[in-house]
Amino acid sequence: MCTKILFKLFSVGLACLLHLPFLAHAEEERKHIAPELLPKSLQLSWQVNKPSLGKFGQCAAAFDSRTEDAKMAFACSIYVKLTAVAERKAIQHCDEQRVARQIKAPCQLVR
Repeated sequence: MCTKILFKLFSVGLACLLHLPFLAHAEEERKHIAPELLPKSLQLSWQVNKPSLGKFGQCAAAFDSRTEDAKMAFACSIYVKLTAVAERKAIQHCDEQRVARQIKAPCQLVR
């Protein structure tokens, strides 16, 4: 009886360990973009918002054109207590703008 319980616990633990690489890979799928690679108008927005980001704040951007502002989306999440929350909110707000402006490029975290 005790061996069955230990075997089940071992099986569950092993299954969890096997899924860790997949969870890490899912987190890595969020693309990042360097501020220098943004179009000029988004670089300006980044520079304006950067001092307000603090320790945890994040910004996200998407663009189909480097010159047409209507084809750019930029959103920041500030005043949060966790980086993961800031990333999620920045991507969410950027995606809302992206859909509204019919931008095909995905939102990327600015780093």
